[in-house]
Order: sequence, then C-alpha cells, then structure tokens
Amino acid sequence: MIKKKTLRGVMAVITACAVLVLLIVFSPYILQFVWSAAMIFVPFVAAYLVSLFATKLADMIKKRFRIPTRLAAVLVIIIIVGVLGGIIGAVLWKIIDEFKQIYENFPAIYENISDFWNNLTENMSDIAEQMPDWIRQSMDSLYAQFMQGITNLVKDMSIFRTAGNGAKRLPSILISTITFILSLYFMISDSQYIRGFLRRHIPETIFARMKQLKTELKRYVGGYVKAQMILMSFAFIILLAGMLVLRVNYALIIALAIALLDALPFFGSGAVLIPWSLMEFFTGSAARGVGFLIVYLSVLLMRQLIEPKIVGENIGIHPLLTLMSMYAGYRIFSVGGLILGPLTLTLFISFYNVGAFNGIIIFIKGVLKAFLKELKNVVNSVTGEDD
Repeated sequence: MIKKKTLRGVMAVITACAVLVLLIVFSPYILQFVWSAAMIFVPFVAAYLVSLFATKLADMIKKRFRIPTRLAAVLVIIIIVGVLGGIIGAVLWKIIDEFKQIYENFPAIYENISDFWNNLTENMSDIAEQMPDWIRQSMDSLYAQFMQGITNLVKDMSIFRTAGNGAKRLPSILISTITFILSLYFMISDSQYIRGFLRRHIPETIFARMKQLKTELKRYVGGYVKAQMILMSFAFIILLAGMLVLRVNYALIIALAIALLDALPFFGSGAVLIPWSLMEFFTGSAARGVGFLIVYLSVLLMRQLIEPKIVGENIGIHPLLTLMSMYAGYRIFSVGGLILGPLTLTLFISFYNVGAFNGIIIFIKGVLKAFLKELKNVVNSVTGEDD
C-alpha cells in the first residue's frame, strides 16, 4: 500500500512538471500578453523620457524670460511637437510619395526585373550549359514563383486598401498622441511636485533602488538605443548619398531600409549591397557594381571607426546572447523582434543588476529545493531506502 507521504510527493512532482510544461507551451502567449499590456504605458513612458531633457529646457526658458512654469511647459511642448512633427511629416510624405511612384511604375519595374534576369542568364549561359537539366529547371521555376509573388504582392498592396487601414488606426494614434502631450505637460509643469510626492510616499530603500535602476537603464538600454540611432543615422546618410550618386530609383526608401538592416547584429548593409554589387557585375554594369562596393565599404569603415567610441565596452553584450535574444524575439514578435530581442535583453540586464529579480530567484530556488526533496522521497519510497 502506497504511503500518504509518498502519494503527496508524487502529486507534488507531477504538479511541478505540469506547471513547467504549461509555462513552456504557453510562454509565447504569456509574452504576447505582457507585451500588449506594456504597450498601454507607451505614451507615458515616452512622455517621461522626453521630459528628462524637456524639463531642463523649460527651466531655462522660465529663468530667461521670467515666465510661469506652466507657460514655459506649453512653449517647450509646442517647440518639440513642431520640430518632431515637421521632420516626421516631411519624411513620411516623401516615403508615401515614393511608394506611390513604385505602385504606379510597377509595370516598368516588372519589365526591368525581367530584362535584368534575361541579361543575367545570358551572361551566365556558359555556366548554365554545364549544369544539369534539373538545376536549370529549378532556377526557372524559382524565378517564375518569385515574379508571381511580386505580382500578387502588388495586387494586395492596394493604395486605397492601405489608406483605409491607416484611416482605421487614426483614432488610436490620435488618442495616444493626445495622451503623450498631456502626460508630457504634467511631467514638465509639475515635475517638482511629482518628485516630492514620490519622495514622501516611497520608502528610502525603494527610492534608492529606483534611482539605481534609472542609472542602469540609462547605461544599458538608453546607451544601446542612442548608439544604434547614431550609427543608423550615419549609415543612412552614407547610403542615401551613395544611392543618389548612383542614380538609384527610390533612393530614400532603399537607403532607409538598408540602414534599418544595418542596425541588426549579424546582418548589416552587406546583406543587400554585396549581392546587389555582384548582380551588377554579372549584368555588365561594372561601374555600378564598384559603386555599391564603395558604399558598403564606407558604411563598414564608418562603423569600425565610430562604433567602439559610441557603444563603449559597458554596453556590449556577448554575441551569443545577442543571437539568442534576436532568435527569441523573431519567434515571438516576427521581424520586429530582431530589434526588440536585444533591447529586451538589455532591459533585463538592467533590472537584474539592481536586484529586481532577487525575490523571484529566491522563490524559484526554494521551489526547486522542495521539488528535489520530494523527488528524492519518492525514489526512496519506491526503492525501499530510508531518508
């Protein structure tokens, strides 16, 4: 007859294993829920980050012109919204205009791709003749599927449909923008009151921990974002200049896309520029091929010279951890996770350094210790050995 103690131990082991399996199976959904919940606070977090320098600017305006704090806050918000709105609006207008041109000129683009493929196959005919028939047939099949995919993509990418989807999101964007502006106003105008309120109602130990967390976030997350934005900006300028010199159509969109790709570890601008350069060589455009190589080497040289100074050793993450975070981010959040993964990793490092997970770690250690103890009791009961 099974002892009650042994039965309880077996049930504890089964329950622990079931909980572990459920956590593993439903971890993507749990992370998606956490991400959706976190997105609710994006306007407030963005307002806080902007207020870090906007408050100093408001104080300068207040002292310089001797005006009330609330009026200084309004002036700062007008300046920020005006500058950012003007820059974002101009860039979006240019991007939309180029996308519109791509859509309108798609028949010519399709024909150019076909001519390019024909020229490529003609220049490689000697190599192709030496290939087995099944390889040539596979290449032709892949080309046909590729062109059909582009055709279907453009059919689905209707301007009116895209505009309709954008219009549906306008209320949400408008509400988030208003929330951001109001939050920024209160954080600037009532910054001293908010700091005093937090100091009065938060214990000193927790307040010190929050201050340390702010330092860690600024060091890792802030440093990572700032470094990537600076490097991506330099890469974008070089790429845009190169595309304009080489007279590439839709230079702004292409330069922006490659600059975003260049910000991803293990990818870089070479993932696009090197194959592009090789294809230009194969089609007889040696000058353009050399031009793309020069653009790539310029971006690479810029990163080699500037990246160590901007990123710094204190922000660096081991490449294996970066690769793991990118893969996990991709599996959970698709392509955007390639950027969110490393960013989330730096966030966890910051929280870990301030001891935010100490309680969770102690709890997990206690659960594992109890689990192993119960597992040992079950094994001893089955084998008939004493504790």
